[in-house]
Amino acid sequence: MTEGEDSVGWNVAWSWKSENRIAGLCHVGNGVAVASGLEVLMINSDGYPSWRTPLPFRTFNMACAEGNLGVLAGHGFHVLRLSDGTVLHEGRATSGGFSDLLPRPGGGWVLSDRKDHLHLFNQEGRGIRRLKCGGVRKLLGWFDREHLLIHDSEGFIRCLRVIGEDTQRAIEDRGWSWCSRLEEGQLLMQAVDGEIWEGIPHPFGWDVIQRIETLGLEPVNGTMASDGWWLLSLNGDLERLPPLDQPRQMDGGDLLVGDGVSTLVSCTRDGLLRWWEAPELALRRRRRIQSEVAQAREELDWENRKSVFVAARDAEDNGQLSKAAELYQKLGRTDDVRRILKMKREEA
Repeated sequence: MTEGEDSVGWNVAWSWKSENRIAGLCHVGNGVAVASGLEVLMINSDGYPSWRTPLPFRTFNMACAEGNLGVLAGHGFHVLRLSDGTVLHEGRATSGGFSDLLPRPGGGWVLSDRKDHLHLFNQEGRGIRRLKCGGVRKLLGWFDREHLLIHDSEGFIRCLRVIGEDTQRAIEDRGWSWCSRLEEGQLLMQAVDGEIWEGIPHPFGWDVIQRIETLGLEPVNGTMASDGWWLLSLNGDLERLPPLDQPRQMDGGDLLVGDGVSTLVSCTRDGLLRWWEAPELALRRRRRIQSEVAQAREELDWENRKSVFVAARDAEDNGQLSKAAELYQKLGRTDDVRRILKMKREEA
């Protein structure tokens, strides 16, 4: 692991190298789940693996909710316990496999497959129902437990009602080439002409939508943080919207996730993972490390003083009064030094 040295702006707090290629990431609050080879690993916020779970097929997508981790691997859906990686339910497979998944408000999961269907599962991964919705490029997020926002295969943003009568509508007649997840009620999109837009959607349209000034940005991943949107561009760079006052190159890689506030996690497909922290979090981390170092020094000093004191008592018991006085002097025990000197005078 390596420690970020720059004290201005977002910094890499630590990095970690996987032995295998990385196919997916999922931020889980106090760490990050990593799909590496035929395993899913949990890396804690200090950069150390806390558990790893082997699966029969390679994982390509993950999401977390209610203490569980939903995993898409091969053609199947699995649910793992976040605390230790135990497989709780292997769910079911579908012809052609699943393509995306999201946790559902109030518990449960929604999955899209590659054949125009959505699948609803409960929290443990047991199937509830399947509904036909047309091609899904990406699951964007929920307005509530009933209304789901998707980016369809033709580029339109649609609102689907998944309870009762299955209804859906495009919220507008404009197509988009890329969309972020719905975060804090906000959505980031790229139009077919390359322009970046930000909006607050509702089931029938937009509360707010505006174009953001950008120059040649091609996003492949995006997530929100406390200071704005962070995008991973096609060339692997991390870019913020709005742009930083003092832009600097930030190497992201191929995948990007975040906690929505002060942490970003990026990685390359080849296995290099970086944990980025906002300035205020990086400062707290440095102070915590400094405090731990100071405490360790105090504990070490106490152990040293204890061993010197034991040696002084042994010297005194064995009649080595000069040595005992010298050792008590190192400890600053003036009364004991005077006592030993008095004993020497009495012996003389």
